[in-house]
Amino acid sequence: MLHNTQEIKKAFHHRLQGGKFMKDIVAKTIQVFPDEMIDHITKHCWFISSFEDGWAFTLKADELRQDEYLIFLSDELLKQDKAQIIYTIVHEIGHVILGHKNAIRIPQSKKEVRNQERQADEFARKYLRS
Repeated sequence: MLHNTQEIKKAFHHRLQGGKFMKDIVAKTIQVFPDEMIDHITKHCWFISSFEDGWAFTLKADELRQDEYLIFLSDELLKQDKAQIIYTIVHEIGHVILGHKNAIRIPQSKKEVRNQERQADEFARKYLRS
């Protein structure tokens, strides 16, 4: 059972790469989820953003297992207000939990993409309302 942000950050191990602000807001954001979902997220999701002491980050493709997901948080997103950042993080986690396909690797119709975006928005509203 992970209850505080320090425990959550530790549970990510090396799968949380970025600056202090990004790590803190990701850990705080996923506290909205039930414990079993937090456990799934910390074991299967990578969060990557820019970080103060590096200009770039290389992730070898085989470091991501088939059941892992990479969520990239841009510098532009991290400049937005906290509510927007939190909503976007929960929305992206929604894609993972809902089992959505990656449109880059698997071609999808515009209708499929719109449907997945709508579902991820509904997911975010559900967890941010609680």
